[in-house]
Amino acid sequence: MNNGTTALVSRNGSNPEPAPVEEHDLLWDGLPPVVTQKLSQPLDEDLVSYRKGRKGRTFAYLEGHAAIDQANRIFGFGGWGYELTGPVELHESEQVDAKTGETTRIRAYSATVRVTVPGSPPRTDVGFVALVEDTIEGHEMAIKGAVTDALKRALRGYGAQFGNSLAGDGAGGDVASGLRRTILELGRKQGFEEMQVRDAVRQRTGEELDDLPVSGLTTLVEAMANKLQDSGSEEEPKAA
Repeated sequence: MNNGTTALVSRNGSNPEPAPVEEHDLLWDGLPPVVTQKLSQPLDEDLVSYRKGRKGRTFAYLEGHAAIDQANRIFGFGGWGYELTGPVELHESEQVDAKTGETTRIRAYSATVRVTVPGSPPRTDVGFVALVEDTIEGHEMAIKGAVTDALKRALRGYGAQFGNSLAGDGAGGDVASGLRRTILELGRKQGFEEMQVRDAVRQRTGEELDDLPVSGLTTLVEAMANKLQDSGSEEEPKAA
């Protein structure tokens, strides 16, 4: 591995001469195979969280602690790090409702975080979180949220293990697929085969599992997860 722009080689025992360095030697030293192997694996569905967003859509995401745990597991404790590349900034703007003419003041914090992993180029991204309450606690939560959001976005540069496949407005299909897999997995944890879960879904909703929209899938996931957590019951999974 080269640490500079040249490497020394010997020719017939004479004084060493500089050898040319390939471009990739300067840009990518190479991650250990054990790391690349972990990065190539699919994301564990148990790490994915879901939230309701605009227009009733459901979005899949990784929580901050889950992303950090993933980095520690994949890169190793002390095998990675992150830092702010500048101050956390407060942004203010106004939004006018086209129908009512009402003006709403919008305030939010942004932060830029750089993630560094030995053996690969650093990843940098920007996080953005709105200020909900104009209190000390509200500002603290927004500032921390902006940093966490930036960290998660930077880690997404390392692929699916950090939720990159969950990102973007066009991820609705991925969300639905993830919810269906979660339903089948929750059914398995309750002792049911896949066909039994699909039959139960059909009986309770009148639709096939593969035809249910995200809203219906989310309801099933929440109901089954609560049932499994609260009682550990072995009854047939039911929709809420």
